[in-house]
Amino acid sequence: MNLLRHAWRALRREALAGDLLTVFAALVLGVAVMTAVGTLVNRVNLALTGSAAEMLGGDLGVAGRDDPPAAFAEEAQRRGLAHTRLASFGSVLFQGDASQMASIKAVEAGYPLRGALRVRATPGGALIADAGMPAKGQAYADPRLLQALGLKAGDDLEFGAGTLRIAGIIESEPDAGGDLLTLSPTLLVNRADVEGTGLLGPGSRINYRLMFAGPATDIAAFRQWLLPQVKGMRLLSVNDTQRGVRQAFDLAGRFLGLSALLAVLLAGVATALAANRFALRRIDQVAILRCLGARQRDILAGLALQLLMLAVPACAIGIGLGMAAQEGLVQVLGSLVPQRLPLPEAMPALTGAAIGLLLLFGFGLPPLLRLRGVPPMRVLNRSFAALPPASLLAYVAALAASLVLAVQVTGDLKLALWVLGGLAGLAVAAGVVGFLLLQLLRGLQHRLHGNWRLGLAALTRRRMLAVMQLVGLSLSLCALLLLAVIGPGLLQQWRERLPADTPNYFLINIQPEQRDSVLAALQGLGADDASIEPMATGRLIAINGKPPLRVDRTPADDSQPQGEGQRDDDDENRPLNFSWRSTFPPANTLVNGTFWTPDSTAAEASVEIGWAKRYGVHPGDRITIAVGEQEREFSVTSVRKADWNTFRPNFFVLLNPNAVGDTPHNLLSAFHLPAGQAAGLGALVRAQPNLSLLDVDAVISQVRDVMERVAQAVQLVMVFSLLAGVLVLLAALQATAGERRYDSAVLRTLGATRRQLRGAVLVEFGALGALAALLAVGAAAVIGVAVSQKVFELPLPPPWPGLLLGGLLGIALSLLAGWLGTRRILHTPPALALREA
Repeated sequence: MNLLRHAWRALRREALAGDLLTVFAALVLGVAVMTAVGTLVNRVNLALTGSAAEMLGGDLGVAGRDDPPAAFAEEAQRRGLAHTRLASFGSVLFQGDASQMASIKAVEAGYPLRGALRVRATPGGALIADAGMPAKGQAYADPRLLQALGLKAGDDLEFGAGTLRIAGIIESEPDAGGDLLTLSPTLLVNRADVEGTGLLGPGSRINYRLMFAGPATDIAAFRQWLLPQVKGMRLLSVNDTQRGVRQAFDLAGRFLGLSALLAVLLAGVATALAANRFALRRIDQVAILRCLGARQRDILAGLALQLLMLAVPACAIGIGLGMAAQEGLVQVLGSLVPQRLPLPEAMPALTGAAIGLLLLFGFGLPPLLRLRGVPPMRVLNRSFAALPPASLLAYVAALAASLVLAVQVTGDLKLALWVLGGLAGLAVAAGVVGFLLLQLLRGLQHRLHGNWRLGLAALTRRRMLAVMQLVGLSLSLCALLLLAVIGPGLLQQWRERLPADTPNYFLINIQPEQRDSVLAALQGLGADDASIEPMATGRLIAINGKPPLRVDRTPADDSQPQGEGQRDDDDENRPLNFSWRSTFPPANTLVNGTFWTPDSTAAEASVEIGWAKRYGVHPGDRITIAVGEQEREFSVTSVRKADWNTFRPNFFVLLNPNAVGDTPHNLLSAFHLPAGQAAGLGALVRAQPNLSLLDVDAVISQVRDVMERVAQAVQLVMVFSLLAGVLVLLAALQATAGERRYDSAVLRTLGATRRQLRGAVLVEFGALGALAALLAVGAAAVIGVAVSQKVFELPLPPPWPGLLLGGLLGIALSLLAGWLGTRRILHTPPALALREA
């Protein structure tokens, strides 16, 4: 027996059968979605990694509040590595009556080590592609800075006790970091011009960097040498660059990963159900072949070859469809992705093909294993083997392998475990509940009459198939609810982080005596939500009477064993910005403890959870803060979690206003100003020059654009998942089509009317649909809340209206499928149905 020829002939003869088409479509969808998501993530990661050194300004760096030791540069030079020093700090620059907060970057020879500093001598003038550092007495300025100060190229800028001439306009900086939230424009100066200003003295708020560049192997070895030397400083690597873009893609990847995981799971379920039907329809064929002398292994190999021949074109089509889909994703994401994406590697396509083979053999092979036990006497006594233990092991192995590959593509194990774990729990619950209810119905069946008795009897007579249908329906409905209800709910929660009245301007350095006049001016411009809050700068000098210790260090940060407290040499000098208020701050969540009442006069403090973890602070601990010559001790009474993405002022430490006394401070205001009213802010700043204005309207617009583009990309991927869910529904509802055809033929032979049979089928499918919808709605609510809180960190309550509506639609779809399937059965003559059964 030529197995290959036999399999090919059988495949050509049965290619249009419903079960094989379902397997084919499931494989195409599974391969396509994993290829699309995997290729997009791969290309973006390659682009980000390839440009990371340029965005960092070097291959490796050391940063801290103190200038890194000269020994670091000497060791780098000994190893043949290039190096350069930088110093950056924030400062308010004045020019006449205008002022602007700027980020001053002082550079030395060799800057930049990677990438190129691009400047123009005049607006629209010739581009200097590699300008290098500015000469002494000169500076390069961000266009925003020149506009705010009313300057142009060639003008002199007040700087310290002297002036600098603006020699160029910055077009792009190599070490800008790709951060979406760079608020202050840059002034690039020669470090020699800063040394004599006193700005680099002890206690100044300056960040120092020593950057290195060289071959990758030499940089890796130098990094190992640096690790034990950088106490009180931190290493900079490519992972520190492009944080804004990386964070945006991290969240986008989670949304895309959610859709991809559900699509793969649904494709697997559809494959399993269709393959089970494929196996059941070939029982008699196998029995006849056994009677003719065919060996079990040859029969099984022939059937497996049929599926493999089906999988080859399915994987090829899926990879092609996935590559086309990822190009669509790139177009949808637009400016969010780097302009020149590199060509994708082969791994995502290979992973997609591997997913297809796993779906085929992991979910399609176990039903075929049952055919090994079909005896030749099947042609006479209709006997059939039970599901062997090897089939169950194959299912488990397929699920585990699919999880591994899905995690490799999406890069999010936590998301995979929550989603797949929740759906696995639903499958177990559906199986147990279905089996118990069918057992209960067997005892109550004799008390029922008419259509109810016939319909429920069909379920109890085929308990295993009914349970399989229930599991398939529950999983598909739950996955569809996660996609159609929970997914949009998460996206909406993400959008609502930036509502229409999100503050788009900040005023800082407001003096207490200016409070009323500034507030009145802002409200006159239309900033109805304007509020003014205090802000003071001090130093954390003690926790429970002892110097502050960092407890969030890991062995990657220093050479101490895991879990030991690490003294941060800069903690006592690091500025701590704090505020005070009598009411709980918006955009915060109380995690632990109790927030003080407005009439409390106790020395109480509330700390943000990230800061609390950094220093191991808990409610009941005491913190000591120094402001100038004053030292004040406060008792921590609560821990908060702040939402740092709301563009509203948040502070690590909040104090009880009734206990701060005469602490020196200034004020800040965050407010939303309607479009067209920004011109009035210039007059306000000119009238009160000490004020500094930060315009974040463009940044907010960019973040909103990121959200919208990610939402569109997720919706594109969801199309694959929704199609996979429809496949599961069809496969689950068709799983017992052959048995129903035989039962209907027997009942019609015994005198049952078409109306009675149609009513019985509607009862059967209505009961299955109702139970599946009940289980799916509950599971979708639980999984949705868990995923939103544990993975996306979004406060999504269960959207019951949408979930209940989805459950009702699932019941309606089940009834519709039963009714449509019955029409064909009822029009089949009983004699023909009995001959085919």
